[in-house]
Amino acid sequence: MNNPNEKQHYVSQVLLKRFRTPGRPLKCFQIASGEWKDRSVENVCASRGYNQVLESGQTDNTIENAFSKVESDLPKTFRVLEEAATKSTTELPADVYENMCKYCAFLKLTSPVAKASAVVSFVIQLNWELEKGQTSLLRDLELSEPVIDTLRKECAVGHKVIIEAENPLQLLFKFQFQQSFALEYSMFRSTQWAVCISPIELPVSDIGLVPMHLEDLKANHFILPIGPKLVLDGILYLDPAKNSAQPIVQGVTLNADQAEYRFDCICSSALTEIVCSRRTPDIAAALVRGKGKGINFHEILNPQAITSAGQTAVNSEVRFRVVSTTEYVKFVHSFIKPRWRLEHS
Repeated sequence: MNNPNEKQHYVSQVLLKRFRTPGRPLKCFQIASGEWKDRSVENVCASRGYNQVLESGQTDNTIENAFSKVESDLPKTFRVLEEAATKSTTELPADVYENMCKYCAFLKLTSPVAKASAVVSFVIQLNWELEKGQTSLLRDLELSEPVIDTLRKECAVGHKVIIEAENPLQLLFKFQFQQSFALEYSMFRSTQWAVCISPIELPVSDIGLVPMHLEDLKANHFILPIGPKLVLDGILYLDPAKNSAQPIVQGVTLNADQAEYRFDCICSSALTEIVCSRRTPDIAAALVRGKGKGINFHEILNPQAITSAGQTAVNSEVRFRVVSTTEYVKFVHSFIKPRWRLEHS
């Protein structure tokens, strides 16, 4: 019913149920301790008020309501994708293709990594626009010309700008979601998709959709397990001319090495736990293999703060503060430590 502070999932129960052995709980590997925990579908990849925004005594569940509409069509989408895995090529019905792409966009934008990155992305874009004379974000913020001029002068002499706000995690999570959803959905509609049958059982990461960058192909690779032995693969080339908006999926059977790579990517991407159908002894080894293969992701400094942020009220007033580059890096790293060097962003 989307009541205040009710439990909300950032990886859908519809998906998680596909990994549950009937009559048994999910088996969840804890990253910090290396222990296994039995968890119900209701309590995995969820937190109270995760997608909500509390402001001025009101509960805004816009994101959760929209996500729920997409989730309601997932059973049909997964059935069609299961059939597509056994065929060389399948043209998806328009409604299934739309639902699949929207679901991927939601997973990408509502993951704990996306919430942590919202503040970081915001201040990076803000400083880039101030330095380059761009106005897209500045226009959306409705800043006055005198304020923009003052901030630009500060950036011109080597200073940086950060923000101060009540609960910036949840405030900018909502802002970035609203700014980015249409673009992300369009991006997934241009992605080349395959449904892959795996020779080994795959887990689910607690971030859901796993993004990888393939430097040799100049492309982004998206990995979404949709069953213990079924994974949705997407390739989006950085060169738009190589992409296609056709609702086509390929059916692929992975070999052992391909399956192991996906297994390692899924495990390495997890923040706090890896969700499995049964206890899998290869999880710890996969984390080691992932590091050896150079598979790495942003480091989230405080996952608990990310998942609980929705229970704290926000104030839409955002204040700007001019700081040194050292203070700016410290501010960014209080939310997330990127894989890349910040000064090269």
